[in-house]
Amino acid sequence: MEPLFVRYQVNLVISGHLHAYTRTKSVAFDVVDETGKSPKYLIVGEGGNHEGHVKAFMNEEQEDWVELRDKSVFGFGTLEIYNERRARWKWIMDDEHKKDEPRFTDDVVLENGYFL
Repeated sequence: MEPLFVRYQVNLVISGHLHAYTRTKSVAFDVVDETGKSPKYLIVGEGGNHEGHVKAFMNEEQEDWVELRDKSVFGFGTLEIYNERRARWKWIMDDEHKKDEPRFTDDVVLENGYFL
């Protein structure tokens, strides 16, 4: 799929299944794209399930193309599109998380590299 995403200038790919959360940098073919003209990937699989979280990521140490990842809590995301240039992504942790533990969160403005 990635060749199609790059060819047709896809900015953001949202997927699930992996029972964890990952947000990548702009990346194409395993190389970080500093221009921002390659897709960013959101893997939002922490919605909860009877199997629990993924046991381990493919690599214990976070890859260079990964901006943020977590496999410890459940939650969901919202995407607010401002215009053709910017959108705001928020990952929201569920209410069952213990309030006295560190909280994982993600709140970022995504920019469309093709319109900047």
